[in-house]
Amino acid sequence: MIFMKPLKNMNESNNMNPNFFSNIYNMLLKLANIFKNSDNKKRLKMFLDMLLLLIITCIFKIPFIFIRDIGDNCIRIFFNNNLNTLMLWGLIIELLYIIVALAFFLRTLRKWVDGLE
Repeated sequence: MIFMKPLKNMNESNNMNPNFFSNIYNMLLKLANIFKNSDNKKRLKMFLDMLLLLIITCIFKIPFIFIRDIGDNCIRIFFNNNLNTLMLWGLIIELLYIIVALAFFLRTLRKWVDGLE
């Protein structure tokens, strides 16, 4: 942690932020510094908050599972168990879940880290 320095954000005015990973890195570095400089009670609260955020993100998968199952049933009825279509449908739903869950997790984490200061 001694050698880690925040990365500079070069194009903040651009809507397509090319520094997405540097923003995540800076956020995690900020979180680590706050965690390092706090007492045990605050660390426990931060850990429980992170655990709660992770649990909520996992609970978001339940609607995607229902949608995938409904789609699987429709594909079985209309396409006579076409395995390629079933695999493609499952892949699309899983990728959609990953994108939504990651966006939710990072946005909530960023707001939470900004509120810790």
